[in-house]
Amino acid sequence: MTKNLMAILAIALVIVLAGLAWQGWRSRKARQEATFESPNEALEFFGQELANATGFYVATSAASDFLERINAYGLGPRGVAQIIVFSEGLLILRQGERPLAIEKAQMSKVMTTQYVIDRAVEAEGIISIAWTQNSVNLATHLRVVSEESRLNIINALNSICSREEAK
Repeated sequence: MTKNLMAILAIALVIVLAGLAWQGWRSRKARQEATFESPNEALEFFGQELANATGFYVATSAASDFLERINAYGLGPRGVAQIIVFSEGLLILRQGERPLAIEKAQMSKVMTTQYVIDRAVEAEGIISIAWTQNSVNLATHLRVVSEESRLNIINALNSICSREEAK
């Protein structure tokens, strides 16, 4: 009888902890959604395609802390993505999630890093794009495995960021 009671208590504890974790995730998402509007799903004007690669959407985080995941508006889950850089911005087509479009006017910096949230790769293996949505500084992190494709994406992003800064 004691073993059965302990098993029932252990299962109940796991269920309570899972419920608290789920509630915390939802609360965090609601707080984040109150601070900025939903990002665009498409660019207003695409312009010329500069680079295209298949890779991974790793996460979107606070720009000041790459370990603080943004859960709002479906930006939390990672997955496979088609990454397309246009002369007017960046379009990330994520499998199973809504697209994410970042206008070049929103972008402030392109950098590379080795780690973000729960992902660590080789040095400079993750592309991080700093951008602003309703005065909130964010950073979107992408992983392109092919070094050649990663460099093409980085160069294309740098070209549209630098053109915007030159104005």
